[in-house]
Amino acid sequence: MAMVKLKAVDNRFQADVWEQALIAEGVDFRLRTFQDTAYDGLYVSQKGYGVFYVEEAELERAEALLEALAGEEPPGLDSAAALAGVIEHTLLSPEAGEKELEAHLEQCREMGCVAACVSPWMVPLAVEGLKDSGVAVCSVVGFPLGTQSLATKLAEANELAEAGATELDMVLNRGLALGGALGRAVDEAAQIAQAIAPVRLKVILETNELGPEASAQAAQALALCGAAFLKTGSGYFGPATLADVALLADNGGGLGIKAAGGIKSLDSALALLEAGATRLGTSSGWDIFRQAQERWSQED
Repeated sequence: MAMVKLKAVDNRFQADVWEQALIAEGVDFRLRTFQDTAYDGLYVSQKGYGVFYVEEAELERAEALLEALAGEEPPGLDSAAALAGVIEHTLLSPEAGEKELEAHLEQCREMGCVAACVSPWMVPLAVEGLKDSGVAVCSVVGFPLGTQSLATKLAEANELAEAGATELDMVLNRGLALGGALGRAVDEAAQIAQAIAPVRLKVILETNELGPEASAQAAQALALCGAAFLKTGSGYFGPATLADVALLADNGGGLGIKAAGGIKSLDSALALLEAGATRLGTSSGWDIFRQAQERWSQED
């Protein structure tokens, strides 16, 4: 059956909201971004981010969902629940075991964060533990250095996708990017994005190591690779900075921007969102959520 237009969206953040709503309702869809049509000469003439399409048989149900959401007053950034909706609560410590994972997943469920980002071996347990919670399961590929071969990264990504992860953060091959072979590094990302679709890929650039010029070049090159997000870093090479987030937002062609590394307070989280981040990866997600609850409940 033919796909028909449902709704245009202005940015990656809006696209995230709609993707989550459609997935939750079990509506099959296709998001065609204007970056997808760049080679047709449409990129410069289109305004906004992209268009959602659904099967014709699903249109009425999807339009009803659209109308229901449009009638709700969307929470702003003075809502702890809204803030949780952009937090990926992270547990990547090599010392963490099943006990720590159980506590982590309980926090994810309670605050309703957008995703739980966990170590690869934890993915099957997280999928089971977060079933029907609305919290996505995210994991990492080629982490934290990105030096694995493409074949190794592909095998890891496919294994995690088959285990139930719906988002994967893959470390860019920095050696290729800095050694004059950025195109090969981008091609690796493109192959992985294609192999795991519809699982969403985030590419970790490690902006602190690449530097501003190389980070901007990489962001521009990755804009059409099929990834959903660009991520500042792994957290192993320094914190996410406002400048790096803004740089990726300016050069990423409308992709989502995930800030990660050193985000430990509500104030730093809000500052990164203001700079252009659309996701926050942090092991302090629960603490930040509780800070938000305390601050904004006092202001009511």
